[in-house]
Amino acid sequence: MTRSPINEKKLERALRKIKHCLALSQSANENEAATALRQAQALMREHRLTEMDVKLSDVGEVESQFSRNERRPAWDQQLSASVAEVFNCSSLRVRAWCKTKHRVVERASFIGVTPSQHIALYAYEALLTKLKLARKQYTSGVRSGKYRSSYSADTAGDHFALAWVAQVYGKLQALVPQGNDDSGATTDGRDLVAVQSQDKALIEQYLSNITIGKLRKSPDIELDLDAQIAGMLAGREVDLNVGIARAGNDPLSLPAHRHAGEE
Repeated sequence: MTRSPINEKKLERALRKIKHCLALSQSANENEAATALRQAQALMREHRLTEMDVKLSDVGEVESQFSRNERRPAWDQQLSASVAEVFNCSSLRVRAWCKTKHRVVERASFIGVTPSQHIALYAYEALLTKLKLARKQYTSGVRSGKYRSSYSADTAGDHFALAWVAQVYGKLQALVPQGNDDSGATTDGRDLVAVQSQDKALIEQYLSNITIGKLRKSPDIELDLDAQIAGMLAGREVDLNVGIARAGNDPLSLPAHRHAGEE
């Protein structure tokens, strides 16, 4: 069946509804938060299943408001890559001049078929805030002697954060509808697979038109087992029904000049 191209006004309404549901998901009431988040996911899925005839111009980029003066740590990169995969997007490491800091900084950006990249950005920033706090608390515990480690507090914190991300990645996969889910109609499942494949092809075409630096291979390291266990346990406690949202509604624009490597 032939589908009509995306209607801009319809897209704007859909994105506004999704953002509203994501904002409601910050509610302290667990049932209300869970319901709002499910509604946001359902709206996103419905929008993409009814707007399958998309084109390259429907692919967009959004950049995180969070930045690092140096290269983002491995656990931050892993978080953005995990979120991007779950929400059928691509994540890049973007380096650009920051006027306020007067230096080059690095941020995460998300590329996807609208509104996927916006949802991925909201999830990443909310989870990054949670992760930074959890890592800070763990490293403080290592410094005070509350937690044992044969590594420095910062290194143990890095190992903790990687395990945390791995646990939350599994939670995200369970949260977001996938094409092989048995919970929905069979035709919906097949259509979702088709949507995901189409989006991936469009994103790859988009990426082929921009300059991307080569990915540097990370060296193999021996991880602190105690820190990994602590990170896994902390990741299991993360409630994804609360806070998958970001303050503000205006999408951030990506600078024209890039020195980035795909994650």
